[in-house]
Amino acid sequence: MIAAVLIAGVLPACRSAGASSASADAPEAPVPPSDPLVEAGAAVTALRAGRPAQGVDDLVQRLSLVGPEDLARRRRAMRLAGALLLERGERRRDGRDRARARDFLIAALPATAERPSCDDATALAALLGRVGEQVRAQVALAPALAGCRAGAAAAPVSTHGPRGAEARHRRIVIDAGHGGSDPGAIGPTGLREADVNLDVARRLAERLAMRYGFQVALTRDRDVFVPLEQRASHANGTTADLFVSIHCNAAANRDARGISTFALEDSPRVAARLTAREGELVEGDPGGSWDVSRILADLNLSRHGRDSLGFASTIQRALLHDARLLYPQVEDMGVHPARFHVLVTTRMPAVLVELSFISNLSDEQRLRSDGYRDLLAGAIARAIDERLPGGT
Repeated sequence: MIAAVLIAGVLPACRSAGASSASADAPEAPVPPSDPLVEAGAAVTALRAGRPAQGVDDLVQRLSLVGPEDLARRRRAMRLAGALLLERGERRRDGRDRARARDFLIAALPATAERPSCDDATALAALLGRVGEQVRAQVALAPALAGCRAGAAAAPVSTHGPRGAEARHRRIVIDAGHGGSDPGAIGPTGLREADVNLDVARRLAERLAMRYGFQVALTRDRDVFVPLEQRASHANGTTADLFVSIHCNAAANRDARGISTFALEDSPRVAARLTAREGELVEGDPGGSWDVSRILADLNLSRHGRDSLGFASTIQRALLHDARLLYPQVEDMGVHPARFHVLVTTRMPAVLVELSFISNLSDEQRLRSDGYRDLLAGAIARAIDERLPGGT
């Protein structure tokens, strides 16, 4: 027993000496990553004090990746990301930052059963008020704010505002292109366009419904083939405000890459390049060519064409802005008028989004990523909300 005690007392000294002699040769221990929430809090304080804050976009991206294993922490991260963008946007008078801030702040709202702390609820209510979301803040945060102690510096939450616009239902139909027996284009390593389209469509539907209060319908919610006529008739039966068809681009030139958006226009011009592949397989075509004119043909062209192009332009800008934060080299393939079958047969504004070129190896790898799919869905949702303000 004595020997054991003596050895126990000597070992720390030996270890210390050994560590000291070997310290010069031992590799340095890796520095643990800093907490993005702590960094964001400091950056927000700096911006509010008029001091510059570096690396805001990188910090916002890190905050957006805070996982769902701790909902309270994730919602705090979303609030801080919104605060960062809002402070920078007001400092620069940048409407894009303000729009993105609103997206993050709405994402920070608690679910019905959640009760955020008084400080969190008060801070979030104040931020939402600054982006014009007083009514949404009142509805979602009233239970938490009611429990705050008297005299807490809660931001005033107005019940006034455009109640008519707030009360109207906003309806969106999302069409996940291809499916079932029609896999769409296939990427260099086997990624199927139909699978990407469906996954992004589901993410987009969730964003529109949960963050912005839209009523959403999907033309397909699983891997099945839905005829073009059924897609259009389904949309026409919903009295929706917008029809969005989700696709991935493809080209024989494997170097082609980038993002593009198409809209119906009352014009004889047709996007010939896409007419060669975007849509369902043409029946009886032994070459397996694609006919764009069959995917999107009874829309009142003169009435909805301009609205469609407006939606397409807003979506294209949002996609490029968000994608280039992570991938500066993303190419702008532009907004194009086209007479796709599903665009022409829907009786509402309609757009077709080409997320990226699945035929390009780099684009295909991005399309495999949950983060990239989330980014694309978030950008499209924010753009739609921007074009259709108000909601339930």
